[in-house]
Amino acid sequence: MRKSNFNALLNEKLKVFVLAFFVFSLYSCGNVNSKNTMSVNDINKKTETAGNELISSSNPTAALDKAKKDRKVVFLVITGTGATGLDKVVEIAKEANGKVSKSIIVQMNKDEATNSSLVTKLGIASVPVPFIVVISSKGIPVAGFPSYQVTTDLLIKSVPSPKEEEIISVLSEKKPVFIVISKKGLTDKKTIIANCKAASSKIASKPAVVEIDYSDSKESAFLTKIGVTSLNDKTITLVINSAGQIADKYEGVVLESALTTSASKVIKSGGCCPGGSSKGCGPKK
Repeated sequence: MRKSNFNALLNEKLKVFVLAFFVFSLYSCGNVNSKNTMSVNDINKKTETAGNELISSSNPTAALDKAKKDRKVVFLVITGTGATGLDKVVEIAKEANGKVSKSIIVQMNKDEATNSSLVTKLGIASVPVPFIVVISSKGIPVAGFPSYQVTTDLLIKSVPSPKEEEIISVLSEKKPVFIVISKKGLTDKKTIIANCKAASSKIASKPAVVEIDYSDSKESAFLTKIGVTSLNDKTITLVINSAGQIADKYEGVVLESALTTSASKVIKSGGCCPGGSSKGCGPKK
């Protein structure tokens, strides 16, 4: 099995466009401008139908900021000069919005001067319009699709699970991650968690420790995405370096020294097999 890139795993459906901003947070506390405070006057129109909320805002940055505060997923519909087929793209976004709880649709024109800062942050200046960006409930852009590629299913699958979003958030801070996947009854978990925390305390970048219950149905799709399709009598630990690459996979108790080495490992080449190798996308054992 080949070395895997976590970012590639999450973007396996984006074979044409992979947004450069993927693992970077959309906002930072120090960059929130008071002018971005949401108000009724900021919204040109807001239409709510059964399960659908579409906001066409004169201040999309404020709309996104409010969505982040409200912990809502955003389907950001990008339009601009020469956009055709916008109605169809909006309908696809509405279908996804109706199936994803706590989500909204925000529409913005990337060619309007007032949106230039947000366009730069998102790296969407040259994307073909219409274009949809999926932004997680923590305000992190996680996927993007052109109109000729986007489907309702792709949008829904791009919304990260709770643990996936937690990991993306850590990676957006350029920190490694120790993912500990276990289940009830496995006695090695306690020692592994302790070793992960001990290793983290000695590494300058302070890797995060994220625990995932293998039996959690909300995380099953994500576990499959990262190559964990079975769990027997040993806890599995995946180490993701700060570049978002799955550096190593361990089964059972893993030593603190091994974790430290894996967290700082630099992988020069490799990546997920987007087409799907029958052997999966995990690293070599």
